[in-house]
Amino acid sequence: MKKLFLLTILFVLTLRVMSQVLPAFNEGESNLIYALPKTELCIVVETEKTIQTPGMFYRYSERYLATKKVITEEKTSYRLKSIQILTHAVPDPARTFAFVPSGNLHTSHLTLNSDGILCGVNVPLDAEVITPKATFVPLKDNSQPDALLPLGEEYMMAGSEAKLAEGAAKQIYRIRESRVSLLTADQDKLPADGDSFKSMLDGLNKMERELTELFVGKTVKESQVQTLYLTPSAAVANDVLFRLSALKGLVNSDDLSGTPYYITVKPADQNRKANDSKSKYEKAGIYYILPASTQVVIGDGVNTVYSGQFFMPQFGVTVPLAESLFKQAHIKVQLDPQTGRLLKIE
Repeated sequence: MKKLFLLTILFVLTLRVMSQVLPAFNEGESNLIYALPKTELCIVVETEKTIQTPGMFYRYSERYLATKKVITEEKTSYRLKSIQILTHAVPDPARTFAFVPSGNLHTSHLTLNSDGILCGVNVPLDAEVITPKATFVPLKDNSQPDALLPLGEEYMMAGSEAKLAEGAAKQIYRIRESRVSLLTADQDKLPADGDSFKSMLDGLNKMERELTELFVGKTVKESQVQTLYLTPSAAVANDVLFRLSALKGLVNSDDLSGTPYYITVKPADQNRKANDSKSKYEKAGIYYILPASTQVVIGDGVNTVYSGQFFMPQFGVTVPLAESLFKQAHIKVQLDPQTGRLLKIE
């Protein structure tokens, strides 16, 4: 009996939820069901990851290279590079309609996209623009296996870190002297052509950079791209969108280890209320939307990192098309599936 009672409660609750989402229609009748769109914000956040690695000879950098600007410990840090917002239309459950086609109205051919959003009446379906759904781009591993130092037997057989550091420093100075001789043409034999000259010069620069990194350390910068999805149903004022940690990168909005970034969604004409009484819509049948111009701002509380203007249908007004319009033969109506705006009547 307890199981039967629980099943009955679940069934009643399921019916109640479905009645709040789906439009009412009479069983046995030929009903056409469609939805109008609402805007989903696809917020693309690009961060830069900086990895600092100390060189094996950093203790000898001042002695042999006369520099104190060295990396002495491993460190990983993140910073925000850019924010971009794309928009994607999704069906609005609050604006999903069903109506029975009338014999004297030319409304039996509705054009819907793959999400069930109304694109028009008696018009062909245009090619859909698909918004990329990539949420994470993995970082490339640019690390390379340790290579043998280009040193002679005297240094490689010494078995002392100080002796190896001395040999690496002398090799750096020899490379610099060779590059100067190459650039000033102070050599008995020069490269045959420009490509050979460039290849030789690039090789010297690469070898010097790798040896110098053994003293001053190595810095590698990489990018991460993550996408956040937000479908606002009301105006938003300085809500925490995400947090950026200097040590962990992009973290959840409730992770206090990161600096908060806030989002504001401000529709224009907020005093204008949409006429969304479905009791009036069941007779008319076809509707479109006057989307509201909406400003989206993202910042850290001091600086604004993104500001943009979008037309969002969920903040706009729903307008019925007159029934007399569809009594005309060969009538064509085209709507924008992204905003629900009326585009053309032929």
